[in-house]
Amino acid sequence: MAEKVGVYVCHCGSNIAAKVDVEEVAKWAGANIKDVTVSRDYKFMCSDLGQKLVEDDITKEGLTRVVVAACSPHLHEKTFRRACTNGGLNPYLLEMTNIREHCSWVHNDREAATLKAKSLVSAAAERVKYQEPLEPTFVDVNPTTLVVGGGIAGLQATLELADAGYPVHLVEREPSIGGHMAQFDKTFPTLDCSACILTPKMSEAGQHENVMLHA
Repeated sequence: MAEKVGVYVCHCGSNIAAKVDVEEVAKWAGANIKDVTVSRDYKFMCSDLGQKLVEDDITKEGLTRVVVAACSPHLHEKTFRRACTNGGLNPYLLEMTNIREHCSWVHNDREAATLKAKSLVSAAAERVKYQEPLEPTFVDVNPTTLVVGGGIAGLQATLELADAGYPVHLVEREPSIGGHMAQFDKTFPTLDCSACILTPKMSEAGQHENVMLHA
């Protein structure tokens, strides 16, 4: 059964459109990429109206895959996954391709940038056909934590976890906790007494109900 791919190319205001002929990329994708059912460009795809385009096309056109050519997935992959979910499509059947940082922002030649954008969209459209629907799973997590090393860093981590209510096993290879800080007289940059800072933490870790000390 052939896939029905929707391609959406974002202008990102002028961030992409200044260097990429966005309308041409969308038109080309619809005419030249196999299995592309819908191909659109829009000023701001991440806007509510842009997301609604995706949702409506999934419902009305029966899209089985979605490609969004826009900015970095770090910014808006969750946005478009949510739009897919709202339209009734598994969110992992979405592929984003970055034609802003990877294309528009690194080119001065509009023709070359447009050609590269077409290549990126084409690659994304082919890749998305191989993606499979995924479902989130929930598993029980053992909250008990192992902290290796009883120096000042290990002590601080242990106390923060223990105070948050988590059981902690603190393992130290030496007979006593404290680490190198216990060997110093003063600490940089305030020249405070090392023992004055360290001793209360050592004592608290040794007596804390959520801390199991293994020295």
